[in-house]
Amino acid sequence: MQILPYSEENLASALSNSYTSKEVIASKNHFSYLRAYLNSHEIAAKTIVIEEEYISKDYLHDYASYYAYCFEEYPKFCKRVHFFDNVFTEDEFKEVILSSENDKTEFWNHYLGFIVVKPIPVTVLGYTILKIYPNSQDFDSRNFWGVRDYSVHFYGNEIKIKSLAFQEQDSVLAACATTAIWSMLNKAAVDFHTTLKSPSQITKDADNVSTDGSRLFPNKGLNIIQICQAIFNSGLVSEVKQPDYIVRDEEGNVIVRYVSHQYLKKLLNAYSPIGIPIILVIRVPNGGVHGLHAITVSGFKQNAPVLSEPQEEISWLSDNITKFYAHDDQWGPFARVGFAEDAAGLITEWTLLDAEQQFTYVTHVIVPVYPKIRISYENIEVIVLGLDRILSSFFDKQIIADLAWDIKVEFSENVKSQIKNSSLDDTDKVDFLTRSMPKYLWVASCYISTYKVFDFTFDATNVSNGMMGTHLICYLPNDIKSFLIEFLKNNEENFHVLFPHRNSNNYYHFIIEELSKKCN
Repeated sequence: MQILPYSEENLASALSNSYTSKEVIASKNHFSYLRAYLNSHEIAAKTIVIEEEYISKDYLHDYASYYAYCFEEYPKFCKRVHFFDNVFTEDEFKEVILSSENDKTEFWNHYLGFIVVKPIPVTVLGYTILKIYPNSQDFDSRNFWGVRDYSVHFYGNEIKIKSLAFQEQDSVLAACATTAIWSMLNKAAVDFHTTLKSPSQITKDADNVSTDGSRLFPNKGLNIIQICQAIFNSGLVSEVKQPDYIVRDEEGNVIVRYVSHQYLKKLLNAYSPIGIPIILVIRVPNGGVHGLHAITVSGFKQNAPVLSEPQEEISWLSDNITKFYAHDDQWGPFARVGFAEDAAGLITEWTLLDAEQQFTYVTHVIVPVYPKIRISYENIEVIVLGLDRILSSFFDKQIIADLAWDIKVEFSENVKSQIKNSSLDDTDKVDFLTRSMPKYLWVASCYISTYKVFDFTFDATNVSNGMMGTHLICYLPNDIKSFLIEFLKNNEENFHVLFPHRNSNNYYHFIIEELSKKCN
C-alpha cells in the first residue's frame, strides 16, 4: 500500500508500470482527460492510494485468452489506484480500515473511485470506476440514466459508488466498439439479467472473423452488423437508427449523411428511462481526416422548458438537451459532448484536439433494448405528430402558448409511481393504478411550459400494425375536457386521417372514449 498526495506527477507515476513509463503516461490523451476530470471542482481529488498485487477479473479473462500465450512473460497481477477528495496519512488510513462500521462511514463518503492499471505496454487503463458529476432528475439538470451502483471491496471494507465501468481500448483484444459494448453491458447486465462478458468474449461473440475476413485477434474493429451480433449474443436486441441529415454538393448530389442534433436528442431522451447506455458510431477528426469510432452515452444535461409562443413546427422537450456524457475509450469516462451551431456537428475531445477544430459527427445510433420492447420511437412519433395537429387546432384560440412533446419508453411500474404522485384526483389515480399493464409502455406527454396537459400511453410490447394505445391521462379541468370531446366529434372527418392509416379510426375513437370516461 502506498499513499500519495494528489498531483499530476503522482497521477502519472501511479498509472505507470514496468512496460510504460510515467512520461509515456503523461503523453496520452487519457492522462490529459483524467487530470482535468480529477482536478475539476466537482470531483477535486486530494489523495491517491495505490493497492498492489490486485487481481482484476476482466484482465484475467483477457490474460488467459491472449497474454498468457505470448513469449513475453506478462504478469497476471494488476495494481489498483484509488482516489479521495480528502487528505489523510497512512496511519490515519490504517485506523479507518480497522475501525467499526459506524466510525468509518463519513470517511468513505470522500471516496472517488479507482483505476485498475494493467501490466501491459501503453494501453494500461483497465477496469475503472469513477464518481459521476452531481446528478438530479429535475429539469435544468444532469441526468445520468445509464449508471448503476457498484460495490467496491477495499481492504476488508465495502464502499458503494454510482458510476459506469470504463476501460481503455486494448487494440489487441478490444477495439473501440467492443469496449463500448462492454461499458453498456455493465449496466444492462444488472437491470436486464443479460450476460456481462469480458472484451475478448464480446469480440468473439461479434463474428468468427474480422471485418476484412482475417482473424479476429488482434482486433481491427467491428462493423455495425458485428456490434449488433455481439449485443444479441449478450441477451439484448439492437435498434439501428439511420442518419437523417444529408449534406449535398452544389449539384445536389449526396456527399455524406449524419444524424442531426434534433434526432439524436429525441433518441437519447426517448430511450433513457430504461437505463441502457446507447452506443453512437461517430466520425472524429484525426489529423485532417475523419475516422470512425464508437462511444457509449450514459447521461445528458437538460434545461428546463420555457413558455413560448406557438410554433409552426412541432416542439420537443428533448430540444432542451444541451450536452451529453459519453465513455470514450480513447479519452475517459463521462466525457462532455456539446452541440455545435452546425445542425449535426458535435464538440468532443477530438474536436478540441484537432488543429482545425473540426466537428465530430454521428453516423449511426445503436440502441440496445430488451427483446420484449417491439415498438420503436418512430412508431410513436408518427402518432404524436397527428395528436399535435389536433390539440394545436383545439387550443389555438384558447391558450396562446406552444405545446411541447416528450416521448419516452418507460417501465409501467414507474409510470404508475408518477401517476400516484401527480395532481390527478384520487378517483382517476385509483382507476389508472388498478389497471393491468404490459411491463413496458411508451408515454407521449404534452406540456405547456412545465405544466403537463396529457399523457398518452402505448403498449411497447405490441406489433406496429396493432392498436397500441392503452390509456389517456388528462390533467385539464372537466369543463375543458367536455369542450375537447365536442371538438373531436365535430372534426372527425378532418382529423382521423392524421393517424397511421390502418388504425386511423381506432386512434381517434380511442381518444374520445378515454376522455369521455374522465368526464363521467
